[in-house]
Amino acid sequence: MKLSTRFAVCVAVLVPLLVGLSGLFIIRMAVSDLHAEHDLRLSQRLQALKPLALTYAQREAAPAGKSRTAQQRVTAAGTGHDTEGVYVAPAKGDPLIIGAVPTTLPAIADGPVTSADGGWRYASAALGIGGRRGRLWVFEQAAPLEAETTHLWRQHLLITLIAVGAGAAAGFGLGRFAIQPLTRLRRDASTVDVRVGGGRLRRDSHVTEIDQLAGLVNDILDRRDEAVQRTAEALETARAFAATAAHELRTPLTSMGANIALLSYPNLAPGDRAEVIHDLAGEQARVERLITMLRQLARGELMEPDTLEEVDLSGLCGVAVKEARRRQPHATIDAHLPDDTIVRGWAEGLRMIVDNLLDNAAVHGVGPSGKVRIELDVVREGAFAVLRVADDGPGISGEHHLQAFNRFSRRAGSPGSGLGLTLIHQQVVLHGGSVRIEGPNEVPPGVGLSVRVELPMAGRPDGPSDGLSWLSAHKQS
Repeated sequence: MKLSTRFAVCVAVLVPLLVGLSGLFIIRMAVSDLHAEHDLRLSQRLQALKPLALTYAQREAAPAGKSRTAQQRVTAAGTGHDTEGVYVAPAKGDPLIIGAVPTTLPAIADGPVTSADGGWRYASAALGIGGRRGRLWVFEQAAPLEAETTHLWRQHLLITLIAVGAGAAAGFGLGRFAIQPLTRLRRDASTVDVRVGGGRLRRDSHVTEIDQLAGLVNDILDRRDEAVQRTAEALETARAFAATAAHELRTPLTSMGANIALLSYPNLAPGDRAEVIHDLAGEQARVERLITMLRQLARGELMEPDTLEEVDLSGLCGVAVKEARRRQPHATIDAHLPDDTIVRGWAEGLRMIVDNLLDNAAVHGVGPSGKVRIELDVVREGAFAVLRVADDGPGISGEHHLQAFNRFSRRAGSPGSGLGLTLIHQQVVLHGGSVRIEGPNEVPPGVGLSVRVELPMAGRPDGPSDGLSWLSAHKQS
């Protein structure tokens, strides 16, 4: 059912209902007033005729012929409408009947009442003390009053029926007028280009609710376009990532396949066999590291706002340094940590940053002396917590600083997976911070690679993820 039709039906029902209820109330009051008016007139006539009727009864009880004058007076006073009548019943003598009266006198009643057959409205009064002179009756036929009441009800019914038609017509017209902005909105919506970046609904109807609805639809379309764009970017990035991951996995797996084939030779020398097994173990470790990094990247992508909490970065770094010393016994790790540096973030993600910085330095930070020395510093600079990890290794040339954060970026012969700095970049971006490799003029002499991470201590204003894929974010940064 159309909205205009519903509006018309509602008005067509509501208007007659209101008219009918109000008319019912008014007519009931009018009928009550009519009955009260007739009863008052009966009572007034009764009181006006009572003295004359008493005189007639007294004269009627006297010798014959003496009540004629009184009879004339009662007749003159009781003469009225042809629907009214007076009945004087003296204790002695003949009754006096004037006008229309019932053939049989009803039950005696003092106030105005209706007869048993419903045809008369009457009142009576005793004549003399205790009614010893007789009784006076004043009658009025009920039919005229009933006819007048019936006429009022018919008029009310007619007005109600007229209100039904008028309400339906007014409702239909008002409904068509009221929903004009909604009709235009529907027409505009049907012509909107649903493709990404298509048209939008107008918001100039000057009807607040319609403009708000158009705004909501436009917001939904904008979010849809944004989601479609992000999905397309994520799919494209995922395709490139999958292709690169397949390439990176293919190299060690191919090498492992060749080494397994060599092990099948029966005349392989024990020294060669041991070398092949050593190569297999290295390739297996490389594949395992690669898969571990991919899993950590995926876990970081799923970080949600409710995982954020206050984290003591100094304490977290202290624990990470102790475990790194056990994990990398060949490296000397010095940590300079303040008492507490509270940041708001994901504890596990922050730990990934520190662990990967330390492991990357332990793997690639071999100095000229053949030893690995790593320094980790945490300081507060304004609203940011700064984490710096430096080693004595060969470092990375300045033109490759940005490229180092790309996935699977590593120098030839590197034992790493090429995802360590990518994972660090992902977590830093998701925490609303920044990461970069410091230039030669920013580090003391003898330092090879120094990575600087800045994290907002209050957390990312828009939460850990604004819907931007870490890969897309990395491309745009």
